[in-house]
Amino acid sequence: MKKTRALLEHPIIAQHVPETVWYNSNNLIKMVAQHSVIYIKPDTGCQGNRVMRLKKVNETDGLLAFEDYTKNISLADAPSVLNSIISKRKFIIQQGIDLATYRNCPFDIRIVMQRPYRTWEITLTSAKVASREQAVVTNVSKGAQDYPLIDILQQYDQKQNPTATIKQLVNLSHQICHLLGIKYPLRIIGLDMAVDKHGRIWFIEANTQPQCARCKLVNDKISQHKYEKARTIIKGKTKNHR
Repeated sequence: MKKTRALLEHPIIAQHVPETVWYNSNNLIKMVAQHSVIYIKPDTGCQGNRVMRLKKVNETDGLLAFEDYTKNISLADAPSVLNSIISKRKFIIQQGIDLATYRNCPFDIRIVMQRPYRTWEITLTSAKVASREQAVVTNVSKGAQDYPLIDILQQYDQKQNPTATIKQLVNLSHQICHLLGIKYPLRIIGLDMAVDKHGRIWFIEANTQPQCARCKLVNDKISQHKYEKARTIIKGKTKNHR
């Protein structure tokens, strides 16, 4: 939430950030009223664990999806149902994005940015395609597949101009990392980005300890070398600092 709030305060970047609020019953009711789909997820988490999706079926009913579990619920009962699942953990609520699809399965984009010296550099990219059409998350640990980003942008179902899309992704990623790098002592950020069905670019979340083992497999050797070199430099600076 801290990272998202920092981005929401920026007049340009905020246009690419879904509405995000702390989870509580009042905020849940407001977000359900404003959006057709919302996500409820841990403020700190990894690998898509404990991420839930609530989709409005009509004005009174919704469909709650959680990993392989789905349940029809009354929207009026949503606070009590979710409170029983969440307990006392800190969760956030985020506006759902109508993700673009590849072979009918939603995908998002991982962009790893590193700052070994003064400037941020893109060292890894991939497109993470969900395992099925109604998947709640696109994490590889949950069955999604990594693909080279350019391949997906050239072939996905709602195909836009791939060159223009990459330029927008790169530009926004640099803006996000520059802003977060000013506020926090970060040298590596894994950005989860997305393209919606209309071609609009979105920021989903920023991971300060990105899981990149499989992401490396979909990049060329030059990109892999840049990634490993940057990691070596960053580790050396961290060790010296300590």
